[in-house]
Amino acid sequence: MKKLMIIGILITQLFTQYCLAETWQNDVTNWRTDRVANLTKPFGWLSLIGMEWLHKGKNSIGSAKDNSIVLPHGPDYIGSFMLNQDGIVFVPNKGIEITANDTIINSSVPVMMDTSDEATIFKVDTFLFYVIERGKPALRIKDSSAQDIKGFSGIDYFPLSADYVVEAKFIPYEPVKTMEIINVLGLLSKETALGQLSFDIKGENYKLDVMDSDDDYYVIFADKTSGRTTYGPGRFIYVPKPIANNLTTINFHKAYNPPCAFSDYSTCPLPPPQNRIPVYIDAGEKKYKR
Repeated sequence: MKKLMIIGILITQLFTQYCLAETWQNDVTNWRTDRVANLTKPFGWLSLIGMEWLHKGKNSIGSAKDNSIVLPHGPDYIGSFMLNQDGIVFVPNKGIEITANDTIINSSVPVMMDTSDEATIFKVDTFLFYVIERGKPALRIKDSSAQDIKGFSGIDYFPLSADYVVEAKFIPYEPVKTMEIINVLGLLSKETALGQLSFDIKGENYKLDVMDSDDDYYVIFADKTSGRTTYGPGRFIYVPKPIANNLTTINFHKAYNPPCAFSDYSTCPLPPPQNRIPVYIDAGEKKYKR
């Protein structure tokens, strides 16, 4: 009887381990499906075709070659972004069907940048564009008919391994720290680091500073695969906030490439020095083959 009880316990433990493994693997599979769907949707990151700096005065846009901002197709003359000391105004040309935040416009409208609560998003033909602030105003342009969407051939991943699904302890900073983040344009921003995640990989301990993102922590990191098998500047990952005892799980199979891996027109942040860790994290997305 005692032997049967021991065998029963072992079977239960093995079954539990199998179910847990199947759960995180299915979770990764679903995450990958959603990730590709977001990349390839009409105005996902693969649709990004341009970033044009705006200058004082008139910035005309359209497919005609004499515009300040020349689009690859569509109406010859769409309108103009007027930049002055009081802000930015968009003036549409007559006869152009264009919307601002999904409302058709026939006269000038004030333009809010992405640093405001609600950026003004314009749509015309197959294009979507809005103004971003990166030290100075720039127009980010997306095209739902972009060649990068049509030519998308998928993402390469490392094989799944339980070695890279690790328990981590959140160690809060009291008070929180200011963390300097540089982006690919060389512009510096100051972000809030809530604390660090402490975790082990193959017997060695590592730590990563984290930022806030609703129910998750947001992490920008680089490791020894960066520039070798993964995107050179680093990768991003979201980690669930702890429910109890400051413990959470980092699933490095959800480490993903920043938008800059797919487009030359994005302005991605780079990992801070403390988030460049000396370990090969052979999990998540590999280099994207453009």
